[in-house]
Amino acid sequence: MVSPDIELVRNLEQHSAQCWPATFVDSIHGWEIRRTPDISSGRVNSVNAIVPEPGTFDRVLVKARALFDEQEEWPLIRIHPLAGDEPVHRLAALGLHGQGHTLVKTVSIRNRTPPAPLSFLVTDKMTADWMSAFGDAHDTAAEERQAIARTLARVTVNQGFAVVYEAGRPVASGRGAVADGWLGLFQISTLPDMRRRGFGRAIIEALIGWGQEQGANQAYLQVERKNEGARTLYRTFGFRTAYEYSYWWLPDTVEIATIGS
Repeated sequence: MVSPDIELVRNLEQHSAQCWPATFVDSIHGWEIRRTPDISSGRVNSVNAIVPEPGTFDRVLVKARALFDEQEEWPLIRIHPLAGDEPVHRLAALGLHGQGHTLVKTVSIRNRTPPAPLSFLVTDKMTADWMSAFGDAHDTAAEERQAIARTLARVTVNQGFAVVYEAGRPVASGRGAVADGWLGLFQISTLPDMRRRGFGRAIIEALIGWGQEQGANQAYLQVERKNEGARTLYRTFGFRTAYEYSYWWLPDTVEIATIGS
């Protein structure tokens, strides 16, 4: 496997954190402990490498344990190429293993001319229809929908909220965020009873067109490795894997005395 471009990883990690920001961020030894108690997303509730200081990972785990205890959760360590080998070896030595393996994929959208999508709307503000389509696709509770709305209101870069309609009903949604020539694609969702009808493709096409108008010439997205249907769709757009990451839970059964010993 070809080693990932570390500078590209760093740029996309910074872009993603800017476009999907955590409520609380604590920095320690070159890591960020990100917490957003009312949202279930791992990206805003995990420990993330920025520029890790060698030999300090145990201290990061201790700090993460204390902070996540406040919201009665186990720490979730997100391991990507910036983390290096030390954290993986340490977590494995503690008897832990990675899960939720996710691919970060990129594609050039320079001079791309997307085909005309289905009936859709892209706005620069989140609408009730957008939240309805996204929340209903994931059966998201009302409290989390409100928290997501608060989080997206804190995003400082240009955002585009796409909704596809079928017979006047919002059936699919997605969000784009543009900064530094990159278009990040997030929250791409279709209602369960409306899948495999081209609505996801329409969302991506709409957001790529919007991103081009905002000056983006490259796009990226994140998809779980096990989601073969989505991966197949993204390949038709030319997306290729740049790197991947995984999540490692740190359960209460791992004693604090063990960590840092």
